[in-house]
Amino acid sequence: MKTRRHTWLATALVCAVFLPVNSAAAEQPNLVVVMTDDQTAAELAGMPQTRSLIGAKGVRFDRSYVSYPVCCPSRATYLTGQYAHNHGVMGLYPPTGGYGRFDKRNALPVWLQRAGYHTAHLGKFLNGYGDQEPADVPPGWSDWHATVDYSTYRMWGYTMNDNGRLHTYGRPYREEPRLYQTDLLAAKAARIVRRVAGGPAPLFLSVNFLAPHHEARPIQRRTGWLVRPAPRHRHAFASAPLARTKSFNEADVSDKPRFLRRRTHPLTTSEVAAIRRDARARRAALLAVDDGVARIVSALQRAGELDETYIIFTSDNGYMQGEHRVSSGKLLPYDPSTRVPLLMRGPGIPARGVSDELVANVDLAPTLLELAGARAGKTVDGRSLLPFARNTALHTKRAILHETGGRRYAGPREQDERTNIRRPLRRVMTYHAIRTRRWLYIRWTGGSRELYDLVGDPDQLQSLHAGRAHRHVRRVLARRLRKLASCAGESCR
Repeated sequence: MKTRRHTWLATALVCAVFLPVNSAAAEQPNLVVVMTDDQTAAELAGMPQTRSLIGAKGVRFDRSYVSYPVCCPSRATYLTGQYAHNHGVMGLYPPTGGYGRFDKRNALPVWLQRAGYHTAHLGKFLNGYGDQEPADVPPGWSDWHATVDYSTYRMWGYTMNDNGRLHTYGRPYREEPRLYQTDLLAAKAARIVRRVAGGPAPLFLSVNFLAPHHEARPIQRRTGWLVRPAPRHRHAFASAPLARTKSFNEADVSDKPRFLRRRTHPLTTSEVAAIRRDARARRAALLAVDDGVARIVSALQRAGELDETYIIFTSDNGYMQGEHRVSSGKLLPYDPSTRVPLLMRGPGIPARGVSDELVANVDLAPTLLELAGARAGKTVDGRSLLPFARNTALHTKRAILHETGGRRYAGPREQDERTNIRRPLRRVMTYHAIRTRRWLYIRWTGGSRELYDLVGDPDQLQSLHAGRAHRHVRRVLARRLRKLASCAGESCR
């Protein structure tokens, strides 16, 4: 099959004398980003097709982290290349978080579309899309198939905005295999590849799967599943043991912040059993994502475009599953919450590479922009991953920032309908942290501090924040963190 480059070459030979040709545009690669929701780096081990088709054909980044480890701020970072204190999406809910806070008119899809790309989004977008804010088609997207909140958190019975028209697929408790959310998104993605790839415009495809994020609470209570796997995978991990790091059900949390000591307790036998059950469901749900990756790669191959495509696989944040006595959740600055899988393949990237350079989700947009030959419409804080993908021996001393913050209304609505009184605001769990190749230093609002030597204590079991032995390290990291917490552009790099 002719690719757009072959077509361009034939046209150029005939028409070169008469028409100016933009050779840079003709060489733009396809860009595909597959993002899961709440997936840990360790859970990538249960996705053999993804590891084979992307990881083994390219590079795996073993030290990949997200800055603000929760859905909406993390996805806004992916779409801007900025830390949350610069893009302004500080949380999931109004008034300082959610879809309504996102500057959708000046973001990655707009920049890529201006550079000549056909841009397509499928699946979850930003929290509050269709719930807090109208389910519109944001600027910059040529193809739009986004799940509408709160139905996003259903594997069946979800509503999608398909290029401006709302469609509901199935019913929440009627499990029709062909309408399973992950499979339907993969099928739509493959159709877009078949229709667009190899055409006159290069393709930017962003596929955001829900798995292994939990379903809506009422569905969990009725089905007994945290997240329902595809019917064909339901019993795939029925007897799998629970993987435990050294921090699982940590014996001594006296070095952790006061609020964490107050909220946690040694996990009971029944709590460990629930974590095991949910871990199996999460891993089983990811198998359909694994099939989806294979389906997208196959569509690219059939279109003759796979060798001209860069594919990135990652997650918006990690997830706690018993580490440090936290039975479930994210937002915390510890590795299970902040560390995510990151694989990348494409032209010029050697196969089976492994990089231990410290990278973050703030680097995704700059990477895509460099590959596309496109320009950002605002100052980005990250840097391109390409040098580290092409040369895995390359290392720098760049530190990355972890941050949370913002405020949300204390009730489900910002205003009480009976009394017409505005509901009070409450602060989101807030900290700033700096991560280097060796150290993790955390400064909590309220005064708590933590310091971990990631070489000797990769599981963050013993904080070194007290005592004189590491006083100089704390002082240096605290000074660097103050600058990083308010950085912009080059000062972040």
